[in-house]
Amino acid sequence: MSTPVPPPGLYREPSRGVPAFLPTPAPQASDPTVLADGRVIPRHLVPAPSGAGGSFSIDLERAPQVLRDLRDAIAQLNDLRRDAFQLGKVDPGTNDLVSKDAAAVLGAVAVGGAGSFVDAVTAGIERLEGIVSAIENEIRSYRATDDQARRSFGALS
Repeated sequence: MSTPVPPPGLYREPSRGVPAFLPTPAPQASDPTVLADGRVIPRHLVPAPSGAGGSFSIDLERAPQVLRDLRDAIAQLNDLRRDAFQLGKVDPGTNDLVSKDAAAVLGAVAVGGAGSFVDAVTAGIERLEGIVSAIENEIRSYRATDDQARRSFGALS
């Protein structure tokens, strides 16, 4: 899709960017950092893990403890996510440019959308919840198969 070009002579001066009456968008974790002196520091992000994964088998004796451990890990990640939201609201404390820049960059890295700390922690929580669900489904499936085998064996006797 191309950007429409205004007819010649319509504008007398170049664009000055986003009009002042529009809100400035919040910085995102993927945005480069622009320091007070004008230097631009690119951001290198680590992508969140995809939903693709391998298969696994269930040790029924250890499954209850594994589920408890996974739920504890999810609770810890939820605590981390709550802390990350607080990091995104850091007050620079002073009005100097260095403090303002540091607060803006910390906020963007903590809660600034794709690639942010909150995004990574949320992806981890979702991944662990998926594992918990898969283990629970596998246990139910095993028990249903085992029950069916017992009923079939009882019918043969």
